[in-house]
Amino acid sequence: MNYGIVVSDFNPEITEALLAECVKGFKEQGIEPTVIHVPGAVEIPLTLQAYIEKNKPSAMVALGCVIKGDTEHYDLVCRMCGDGIMEVMLKTGTPIIFEVLMVDEEEKAKVRTKKGYEAAFAATEMAKIGNEL
Repeated sequence: MNYGIVVSDFNPEITEALLAECVKGFKEQGIEPTVIHVPGAVEIPLTLQAYIEKNKPSAMVALGCVIKGDTEHYDLVCRMCGDGIMEVMLKTGTPIIFEVLMVDEEEKAKVRTKKGYEAAFAATEMAKIGNEL
């Protein structure tokens, strides 16, 4: 089985921790996922789509962190990322585990970095479900 992770490099203190946890979760299952880095959360959906179309993975994980600032840019980035990932998942039929943290404070993101670990197991579970349908 083939698995991939697309991770945003924006807010690297958070995203690198998410990525380390996700890779750890996959390795515990004997899986070496492909990791693709993108500049920010908005770039995640297109990259997921391109990888899925070319490589036909069993499941993917999307990792990122968007922290609310003083402008409405946060709302736009969150919407573009979330809607884009859902569209890719439905269009391709490939499970995408969504762990793009969207928070109003960095501290809230820091305590959620273990979600990357959980995402690896959710990905393999969704792949199994997909194979059974």
